[in-house]
Amino acid sequence: MFERILLPLDGSDVAETALAYGEELSRRLGSELVLYHVHPREHANEGHMHQVYLDKTADTAKSRARDLGANLKVSIRVEEGEAIESICSLVDSHRVDLIVMTAVSTSALSVGKMLGNVADQVCRTVPIPVLLVRPKRMAEISAGGDRVKRILLPTDGSDLSKQAVGVGEELALKLRLDVILFRMAEMYRQYEEVAGSAVAVDYERLDRILQDNIKTELGRLGESMKQKGLSVTSVVTSGVDAAAEIVENCKETGADLVAMSTHGRSGVGRWVFGSVAEKVLRHGETPLLLVHSRA
Repeated sequence: MFERILLPLDGSDVAETALAYGEELSRRLGSELVLYHVHPREHANEGHMHQVYLDKTADTAKSRARDLGANLKVSIRVEEGEAIESICSLVDSHRVDLIVMTAVSTSALSVGKMLGNVADQVCRTVPIPVLLVRPKRMAEISAGGDRVKRILLPTDGSDLSKQAVGVGEELALKLRLDVILFRMAEMYRQYEEVAGSAVAVDYERLDRILQDNIKTELGRLGESMKQKGLSVTSVVTSGVDAAAEIVENCKETGADLVAMSTHGRSGVGRWVFGSVAEKVLRHGETPLLLVHSRA
């Protein structure tokens, strides 16, 4: 799983936020970490500087791994071209299984929690999982040791959301992570207009029935995971904003990672990039593993 992990760097402190997670996943999974820099063709004369930068970064990453009693396989690659096009091409030509990158570009910091253009386009284009790290966590990730211990797996019961649950389960098995299964029961309306008059409906009872059904469904899924040796808890809430519920539950449960599915385009389905997943990324602080529908 994730035998080759690609980590794009542009030399900024913001982009290097993702290094800690790329190093950790590579170290714990025994994967190859590919440090990658792409620069415009007009900067070809600076190629040696970029090479030196990646060499130094790779040596530092290996040193950190040795301090933890582990080995880290790191390779570097510098290319000319456009960032998005080059990253997507490298994914195809070098059998990359996962991309780890910062969710906000340097230029986007001044306008708040926004996706940088490169990360945005990569997520919508590549057919492999992408782990997006929020730069606000920079102060938290300086310490050594394992940062990823609990993974939150949201689901809405759809086949699309189950794809991310499957990837999250496999990752949990490889890294021995605690699993938190999450689903929001969408609350019924408080009243309904019928023939021009309000008809009383016991919506609280309907909400309870829906929550009970969801708890049963998550219970079956959790039991299946427990039989594989995982530690699993289930969380069911009732609300109207799934993204807000997910962000809040990350805080309450101490989740270190969230795995969600994406079509790579907006406006399709409930758990898709451009709606719930994008809101979780914009408003949350927990690293988000996006699993493309083509993954």
